[in-house]
Amino acid sequence: MAPVACKLSIMPDTGMVDTAEPKDASLSEKIYTTLKQRLMLGHYLPGDRLSMRKLAEEFGTSPMPVREALKHLASERVIESAAAKAFHVPSLNGKRAADLFDLRALLECAALEAVETAFPDELISELSALAERMDAHLKLRDFTAYMVDNHRFHFLLYHLSDNQDMISMIEQLWMKTGPSLFHGLQVSEADSLQWNTFHKQMVVALKEACIADFVALLRADIQWGSDFYKI
Repeated sequence: MAPVACKLSIMPDTGMVDTAEPKDASLSEKIYTTLKQRLMLGHYLPGDRLSMRKLAEEFGTSPMPVREALKHLASERVIESAAAKAFHVPSLNGKRAADLFDLRALLECAALEAVETAFPDELISELSALAERMDAHLKLRDFTAYMVDNHRFHFLLYHLSDNQDMISMIEQLWMKTGPSLFHGLQVSEADSLQWNTFHKQMVVALKEACIADFVALLRADIQWGSDFYKI
């Protein structure tokens, strides 16, 4: 049976910064992109099983392009496969989660250090609005909305580097940490507003044109995630 068109509206208007996808992307590539977005946002949690049959039904396609997308994710060590047809989101131990956040800090700070243009005023205004919205989401314990705005906050910055290879590497790390980050938000006994402290300070540093302080705060923001999983 010929596959029907992929339902690209599965995650409409997420607010995420667009991820790179070829204009002539195949069906499996489009499914991969949607799954990538879901993983970065913590839509799937550690231990969740990704059923080819259910995903094929959701996307309105045959299992084959879903299998290709899942195998692509498995080859990147984003998900795991115990058998040919069984894929699941890994449950990271504390060391691996902390190591991944440490790698994020290295790459994401490097992305900002590679920015050669000034940070536009309209960008700073949007980052400020996102930081305020994240506070509101955390007060309501709306972690899904927080994850969307957190992603947008960070990737608006990284796209200024104009380095798609680096951005792709950062996205891969976000796919690996997204499920654990969302789970951490759910189970953390700390004041949830702590998860947004550095974002607001980063905006202040940008407004004051203190770029070195801004990068240091970004590193501290990501390092906070690493320290959380080292506990």
